[in-house]
Amino acid sequence: MSTVSPPPVPKKPPGPLAPPEEKFWEKYSPHYEFPLSSVGSVALHIAALLLFLALLWLLARMTFADKTPVPMRAVSVLGDGDGADGMGSGGGSPQEDLEPLKMPQQPRNIPEARLNDVKEDISPFLPRNTEEGLRPEDLPSVQKVASLSDDLRRKLLQGLGGNKGAGPKGGTGVSGAEGKGSGTQGDPTSSASRAVRWELVFKTESGKDYVAQLAAMNATLVIPNPPDWKTSKVYRNLGAGRVAGEEFSRDQLPGLYFVDDDPSSAEKVAHALGHDFSPPLFIAFFPKEIEEELAAKEKGFRGRKEGEIFSTKFKVVIRDGKWTAQVVDQIPVRR
Repeated sequence: MSTVSPPPVPKKPPGPLAPPEEKFWEKYSPHYEFPLSSVGSVALHIAALLLFLALLWLLARMTFADKTPVPMRAVSVLGDGDGADGMGSGGGSPQEDLEPLKMPQQPRNIPEARLNDVKEDISPFLPRNTEEGLRPEDLPSVQKVASLSDDLRRKLLQGLGGNKGAGPKGGTGVSGAEGKGSGTQGDPTSSASRAVRWELVFKTESGKDYVAQLAAMNATLVIPNPPDWKTSKVYRNLGAGRVAGEEFSRDQLPGLYFVDDDPSSAEKVAHALGHDFSPPLFIAFFPKEIEEELAAKEKGFRGRKEGEIFSTKFKVVIRDGKWTAQVVDQIPVRR
C-alpha cells in the first residue's frame, strides 16, 4: 500500500530590501566605523573638487605681461686679438652632420656688393682650403656683419687686423712702412679666426630669461639707442635689473662678441633691462675665459686641429645660474 507524500510547502516571496538588524551593526560596526568612513570619504572628494575648481579660477585670473617667447636664435660669435688654447673638458656625444653642404641659413636680403666688401675685410680669417661647395661667405658671421650699419660695422672691426685704427687693415709705423699688426692673420687659433667659424644657439623663454643667460656668461651688451639708432651705449651688470647705459668705447670691451640682429629678440632684451625703446639688434661681448672654454670644447669634439675646421655650432645651456656649452655640429674643411 503506497503512501502519498504531503505537498511541498510553498516558498514565501522575498520581502522588500531593508537594512540589517541592529545586532549586525553592533557586531561589525560597534563604533559607527562604516557611517563615519563613508561621510569622511564623501567630504574628502568634495573638498578635492572644490580645491581643483579654485585653482582653475585663480589660473584664469592670472595675467602675463610677456606672453611671446624669444625664439631660439643661432648667433655668430666674432672677436679679435690672439687666442690662447683653453683648458677643460671638451667633446660630447652629438652626431656630426652628415650633409654639411646643406647649411640652414635665415633668409637675408643683403646686396652682393656689400657682402663682398665684408668678405674682403675679414678674408684673412676665413677658413682655408675648403671643400668644393663650402663657401666662407655663407657663414652666419659674415652674413651678420654685412647686415650692420657702416658705422657700427667699422667700430666692431677695429683691431681685427691687429691695429686699433678705423678699419681692419694692418697699421703703419712712424717711418711710413707697413706694420706687422698682431700677427693673427691666417692663424686659425686667433680670436678673429675662431669668430668667423663659431656659432652659438640660445634657447630662451622670454626677454628676462635671455638677459639672465647672458648675465650668467658675464656678457656686456651694446645696444643702439633712439631716435636714429646711430649711437650705441654699453650695458654692464645685467643681473642688476634696470641698467643705465655708458658711452660705447670699443677698446674697453672684450674681444669676443656676437650680434643678434633679430628685432624681436632685441626689443625683449631692451625691455627686460628697463627701457621702453625697440632697437633693431644688440651685441653681446664675452670675457676671455668664455672664449677659451669654447675653444677647448671645439677641439675636443672630434679631435681636429683648428685649421681643419670650417664651422662649429655650440648649444648654450644655463643650469642653476651657471653656463655650459655643448658642440652640436662641426663641419671640417675637407672630408
